[in-house]
Amino acid sequence: MEPSIPESIEAPSNVLLVHETNQPVDACHDLCQSCSEVAELRVSFAGAQTDCRPTASDGPAKLGIISVGDVLRAAEATTGPDYSAPFVVDAIDDPTDLSALGVTISEFCEQWCEQYHVRICFHSLDMLLRYAPPKQVFHFVYVLTERLSSVDAIAHFHLDPTAHEDRIVATFGSIFDEVVVDESVQDDLPEATDEDVAALLSNWDNDDADEEDDDEYETWPTVNPADFDEATDDDVARVLEN
Repeated sequence: MEPSIPESIEAPSNVLLVHETNQPVDACHDLCQSCSEVAELRVSFAGAQTDCRPTASDGPAKLGIISVGDVLRAAEATTGPDYSAPFVVDAIDDPTDLSALGVTISEFCEQWCEQYHVRICFHSLDMLLRYAPPKQVFHFVYVLTERLSSVDAIAHFHLDPTAHEDRIVATFGSIFDEVVVDESVQDDLPEATDEDVAALLSNWDNDDADEEDDDEYETWPTVNPADFDEATDDDVARVLEN
């Protein structure tokens, strides 16, 4: 994992932001690049403490919030989000419904990408891994990042490397265009090799043929990145549900 600095990152880019949980992270603010030409989407999980600084006073033009696992807010919603408003809130009641989450993020991007520079903060992969097994989360992130690249977004995903096996962190790192490392975890970067990552991915593929794992994992279909260059919301939902 070769670290980058936020200032060097240009759109489209998907960034893995690694840092210790509940530590202030300046890079989160820097990657959002808030200004009057930016539409910023924040994805967070209900009840989780985020460590992102408040949005700058001079931006963004649009701020969207997706609250995952927010049962009350989801139940209160009687209509869909008003994407024309400067502040937009949506909720996913079931944090295990990755298809609904992917489509909701995609809809925000589709509404904003023609007029604004889209910036996304996903907080966090650690929380997502509490609700779904690593293989399923890996597939979700792989498909989602391809979709975000197609709308020229800069998206960053928070991950605490001290909370997971080295090979899990390294495998997720292989999805992203860039990795930004906070000083809080400079000494905790994964030491897994390319062979370790390849072995883990191979094991996940083999799980599909293992009857003992049928109840734990969904079938992981073959994914071709080219299929998502012009992917629609329906395409995203279809692949994630397979």
